Amino acid sequence: MADAPRTITFVPEMFERMDDSDDTRFYAAPRKVVHIDEPAIRAAGQVIAATFAPNGVLLDLMSSWRSHLPKGFVKQKLVGLGLNAEEMADNPDLDEYVVHNVNADPRLPLADASFDGVVMTVSIQYLTHPIEIFTEVRRVLKVGAPFLVLFSNRMFPTKAVRVWQSLHDGQRARLIEAYFQEAGGYDEVVFTDASPQSITDPLYAVCARKR
Repeated sequence: MADAPRTITFVPEMFERMDDSDDTRFYAAPRKVVHIDEPAIRAAGQVIAATFAPNGVLLDLMSSWRSHLPKGFVKQKLVGLGLNAEEMADNPDLDEYVVHNVNADPRLPLADASFDGVVMTVSIQYLTHPIEIFTEVRRVLKVGAPFLVLFSNRMFPTKAVRVWQSLHDGQRARLIEAYFQEAGGYDEVVFTDASPQSITDPLYAVCARKR
């Protein structure tokens, strides 16, 4: 992982946004667009397939109308948690979904140790309470289960937090590592540059397992 310091002191100002209005209003209208291009989407699917064992119960955190599971991926159940019911209802990978605003209430309305894996795809930049969310993800994961964070350099700039916008991609990987470390209860954090070998959107993965 790149060149931000391992020790980060988090202060509230880091998670301010240009548009700090209620996220439920911003995401009220469905946005059925993808936020990374096709090569990056395929790369996301490859990382997902390599990270999660088949036949698991998985959570797509901050879900939308596509989860980018690779074709043929076998799962027991995929639960989406996001802000827009219409988007998630149109997601062919989801078996069920929950409408919940994690920035308004970081507590996940999900049972302890109920998931074999959690994935968050190109949404980490919008979290205003990331440490609380990473702590909650640890709670809902089974022991040894992975939390996979996929990110690129795409964002809604008015809704991305200040600290995210101030960093480059390598430093963002370090920031996510710091979220894991601050939340505690995770094993070693692993960073992967999964960017396709072509002119395309970059894609990076940061993953750790519940200790």
